[in-house]
Amino acid sequence: EYLQIKQKMTSDEGCEGCPFIDECCKNKKHQKILTRDAVLDEFYAVVDENLSTEFGKELKKQRSIQVEGAFGVIKQDMKFTRFTRRGLKNAKMEFLIVCLGYNLRKYHKYRLKKEKEEKEKLLLN
Repeated sequence: EYLQIKQKMTSDEGCEGCPFIDECCKNKKHQKILTRDAVLDEFYAVVDENLSTEFGKELKKQRSIQVEGAFGVIKQDMKFTRFTRRGLKNAKMEFLIVCLGYNLRKYHKYRLKKEKEEKEKLLLN
């Protein structure tokens, strides 16, 4: 279970004439209530410390320039750069169809490779 700490934040300046004050500060005193997670803050501190090292900076740099394999193939080789359907449901359906095509393509290449290996094995015997 996480340790959550509630903090009340008040500001004397800047909120008086703000048109969003009722949406931002929901209580009557117009105080913002922020919830902090102490355990999560600890993890963030460790991550920041790791990323500030030279090795961490290099890893972060490498990660930013590398494309994940499947998405790279889908975007470049299959030329899928944008959704043509509107709405979340239809976009999900379209992406599932693209993923199905990607998986069928991989399976087809696998089957062709297997058949080629079997033919070579028969020819050698």
